[in-house]
Amino acid sequence: MKKTTIIFILLILNISIISASNKLANETSPYLLQHKNNPVDWYPWGDEAFNKAKKENKLIFLSIGYSTCHWCHVMAEESFEDKKVAKLLNENFISIKVDREQYPHIDKYYQRVYNMMNNKAGGWPLTIMLTSDMKPFFAGTYVPKDSGYGSLGLINLINSTKTISHTKLSNMGENILTQIQKYENFIPPKTTIDIKIANKTIKEFKSYYDFKNKGFSKRPKFPHATSINLLLKLYNITKNKDAFTMAIEALDAMAKGGIYDQIEGGFYRYTVDEEYQTPHFEKMLYTNAELIQSYTLAYKLTKKPLYKKVIQETIFQIDKRFQKNKLYMSASNADSKNFNNENEEGFYFLYDYDETVEFLEKHNLDKVSIDKTLNYLGIVEDGNFDSDLSNPHITTTKKPKNIEKVKKLLITMRKKREYPFIDKKINTAWNSLYIKSKFQANSINKSYIKKAKESLDQLLKTMYIDGVLYHQTIDNHKPIQKALLEDYAFLTSCLFEAYQVTLDKKYFHLYEELVKKSISIFYKDKKWLDSDDGFKTYANISESAYINALSQNIINLLNYSVVKSDFKIYTIAKTTLSNLAYQINKNPSYNPTATLASIMLHIEPIFIKSTKENLKNLDINLVNYPFLYKFETDANEYLACKINSCFSYSKDFKTVKKDIENLLK
Repeated sequence: MKKTTIIFILLILNISIISASNKLANETSPYLLQHKNNPVDWYPWGDEAFNKAKKENKLIFLSIGYSTCHWCHVMAEESFEDKKVAKLLNENFISIKVDREQYPHIDKYYQRVYNMMNNKAGGWPLTIMLTSDMKPFFAGTYVPKDSGYGSLGLINLINSTKTISHTKLSNMGENILTQIQKYENFIPPKTTIDIKIANKTIKEFKSYYDFKNKGFSKRPKFPHATSINLLLKLYNITKNKDAFTMAIEALDAMAKGGIYDQIEGGFYRYTVDEEYQTPHFEKMLYTNAELIQSYTLAYKLTKKPLYKKVIQETIFQIDKRFQKNKLYMSASNADSKNFNNENEEGFYFLYDYDETVEFLEKHNLDKVSIDKTLNYLGIVEDGNFDSDLSNPHITTTKKPKNIEKVKKLLITMRKKREYPFIDKKINTAWNSLYIKSKFQANSINKSYIKKAKESLDQLLKTMYIDGVLYHQTIDNHKPIQKALLEDYAFLTSCLFEAYQVTLDKKYFHLYEELVKKSISIFYKDKKWLDSDDGFKTYANISESAYINALSQNIINLLNYSVVKSDFKIYTIAKTTLSNLAYQINKNPSYNPTATLASIMLHIEPIFIKSTKENLKNLDINLVNYPFLYKFETDANEYLACKINSCFSYSKDFKTVKKDIENLLK
């Protein structure tokens, strides 16, 4: 009898636990699963939620974020875990949670809604209210639970929404949709892009470059890797020293700043201050992938030991923390558990001065040596972060002799702490960015080639199944979400880089296949779509958290059309750029990858064609030309070829090199 009673109680407890979960419990997204036990009756994006809203004539509360987003966690703790807020939402809305990394095109659409309604850029968490037929009438980012300091709180927002008729809300939403439709159907004035855009772009960068603290904004301060890459390419083309200086100074500032993990390596996503010192501590795979590319490009020009160090440390750290079965997980959180088992921003990464001094003294370091080293690392008594804690950054140019020993001890201190939560999603686009960066970093260390090949082969095995490319997967689940334009664009670019480094034809053949598939799937009526899943959003060229997918795909098309003399695909790339010319000309520095693609129409990619034997020992980095690549043929001499002709050939590459470099004079 006693045993039966215990089983019955356990069954009751189990039922209560199950009933506490909302509709997110069966999802695979780590972000959605973080909210599965909220008292808010969340639904994933899909027909079940949409149909319920229509059937019950309820408004829709749409919340978009991602698993390592600091302010997403703050809003969740304040509001979505609060029973009072949950009751209001459940009574008045159908609530939908979206992982912006799962559906970046949906996020992009509603970021545009936010921009239309607020006349400024949005962010995460993104908070949207819609009518039952999906007409948006409110758009915000982080919304506090209670009103104060000039901000409307979520409770008051919900209550005020209840006082407005659904007809009025529908009319408000209709006006927003009309504005978006006008934006999407806007036909810009006809214009052309000429090579003068190179100097115009540099001048525009100078107009808002932070010459005091370095970088391309005030605060918050993001790395802007694509801007740095463009400036380095422009320097290669124009020899304009301003382009070089802005790029190098920004890279130096980040490498020495608090945006870089000075103890273990790797970059945080951004800083909240102007000086690259105070980050939110999330580390994103894509941020580090792009910055490895930037530092590699800069290292080829400068041979700075600092850049080599940053590349090696960053690759080591990402491989250590994010690698799983040769592929790479998506991101790590800003918050980590403190010794009271409470989430605390940056706890894993920060140092208390007194505690650090005591620890170092126990390991036989003298006080004078400790003071010099901690001063160099910016670990100070008053701290430089909240709660008197210090985020390490380089404060002087003189490096202490014992710096490496101290860094190892500081790593040992961290080992007593819990590393932040890691989002285990395997994302095709971001893996492609990172694997490409490892191929490029082979100029630092040739061993990266073997590891990059292993990862690329595993990515293809995992995400390209029976001729279908997929967007993401997790924990050995079979991928089901078909790839987006960004997956095609970045994987294609990665395959191109793999071919350049290895000259393995299998990578080129797949590169060719995906270039053509990207056109057949996403290019409709001379416009590019972000996805092929029924949620129609047109691709644009604005740079957001990482490199723009459409712009990268245009570059893919240009490179392919030149090497294969495919004028049909070349025309698609050229037509796309022509349709975007007004936007690019208006603000070239704000659309850096599209600007780079436009320049490639004037300074055309050149392919050195020869035998594999000739090409594998050929260092094309020694040639002063920004878009120079290799392609294997059976020609015994070296041929330099554009789309319609090979303009130079010789058995002596020095002759070909001279002819190529003369094109920039």
